[in-house]
Amino acid sequence: MGVCEVCGAEKVGTRTARSGRTTIDACLKCIEKMGLEVSTTPTPRRPANTQRRNLGGRNSGGYGGRGQKGKDIMVRNAQILRTDFASAIRAARESKGWDQRELAKRMAERVNIVQHTEGGKRPTDAVIKKFERLLQLKLMVEREAEEETNVNRASDRPLTMADLYEQAKKELRGD
Repeated sequence: MGVCEVCGAEKVGTRTARSGRTTIDACLKCIEKMGLEVSTTPTPRRPANTQRRNLGGRNSGGYGGRGQKGKDIMVRNAQILRTDFASAIRAARESKGWDQRELAKRMAERVNIVQHTEGGKRPTDAVIKKFERLLQLKLMVEREAEEETNVNRASDRPLTMADLYEQAKKELRGD
């Protein structure tokens, strides 16, 4: 997971692409939109201070050349957490007659995990699976093919190539 240097989207799968003589890390949507040429030798990037959990193995798709041949890593996260997960969890818990403490006990998690999740904070994938199993609801949904991530320009975010492109388009139109 990385940051797309074109649109600025964070925590997305990126690939090294060529735009003229420059190489950039871009998400699949930007590569398709801009018609960029994808480099044939992918460069996996991991922060140096994190350890690999998946050391490869049959059909793992991990690093080390031991996964399925030709597996597209951009499709790996085909499911996303539904946007109304907090209210869905709260409604399912209340329909079972459980309070937050009871749900946490049945999940073998701390109460504050349930509290934070019902407050809108995204839980880990393992906790999501526990919620799905205990409450019998589906929290992970298929990603829309045409889904776009809008990133608002904030003062703490650096200017991206997409921002410059949008500014240039506005200047040409005379906006």
